Amino acid sequence: MCPFIPEQKGDRLLLILRKKPGVYFKLAALEKTLKTDKTGLIEDLVQIKNWGYKFRTRPDAVAFIKAPDVLSAAEISYRLNTRIMGCRVLSYRAVKSTNDLAAELADGDTPEGTLVTAEEQTSGRGRLGRKWHSPGGTGIYASLILRPDIKPENAPGISIMTAVALAQAIKKFTKGKVQIKWPNDVLINGRKTAGILTELSAENNKINHIIVGVGINVNHQVTDFPDELKNTATSLRRINRKKINRAALLKSFLVEFEKVYALYPKHRLKKIHYRVRKLSSLIGHEIKILSGRQLLEGRAVDIDYDGRLILERNGKKIPVVAGEVTVVKEQS
Repeated sequence: MCPFIPEQKGDRLLLILRKKPGVYFKLAALEKTLKTDKTGLIEDLVQIKNWGYKFRTRPDAVAFIKAPDVLSAAEISYRLNTRIMGCRVLSYRAVKSTNDLAAELADGDTPEGTLVTAEEQTSGRGRLGRKWHSPGGTGIYASLILRPDIKPENAPGISIMTAVALAQAIKKFTKGKVQIKWPNDVLINGRKTAGILTELSAENNKINHIIVGVGINVNHQVTDFPDELKNTATSLRRINRKKINRAALLKSFLVEFEKVYALYPKHRLKKIHYRVRKLSSLIGHEIKILSGRQLLEGRAVDIDYDGRLILERNGKKIPVVAGEVTVVKEQS
């Protein structure tokens, strides 16, 4: 299990209090443990109260009562059962893009598995430079830094691998039908709920890093979506008709991601191929794919171990690396 390394003010105090909800801790003892004075302790308590954590206080003691629905480093790290993914968490109120920030960090010596999260993105991006709608306090906007020992040509399958992990995590939080739409979306009941943006940095046939960004519509209500997305996108809250704890969902994803990522360098998608096929929303359907300037039509018959969609047309099987897909005719 990842050791929690406090990096933000108040994290160490929160870690102590949170382990025993409802139990009062003497302020004098906390000052000694944290090697601070009363002023510093009060500053820490004010900081974590500002995050939304609930406490009861006495003149000489404080007790933890309730955690908010926030993507703070302490909240994500609390009881996170991973060895690498999310062992370091950098959480922010608002950033332009978690992928951009993660890429800047990855250019240094930031370790693999570092997670960057934000309550809000002001310039969130999806594939092909599209904007990812990222209202504050409703969704999960997070990016992982990866440093896999694979060749650059094997990197595209990382998106489908991530989609499988994300679908497996989301299935634990909803009774809706969860599917993956090649190459980078997760659907619930046929509507887009999550997207994945994978960005590669490589040179001399060697990967420097891969940034895997995920955006998940968690607690969005209808009014949180712009008009053009209200009929095509959804959220777990809209499906379940109740709020979901975002930190719990993110931690579930990190656990699922770590499992499949450990298999990828040696096996690519081979070990989870049955899941890829079972979760796919496209296999068996007649589709159109706009790949670059080429429009292809045919029947989606598989997704191979490298994450390529296999299109069958005129008796021939064509592997497609990337493209925009439209279902023309569903399997009867």
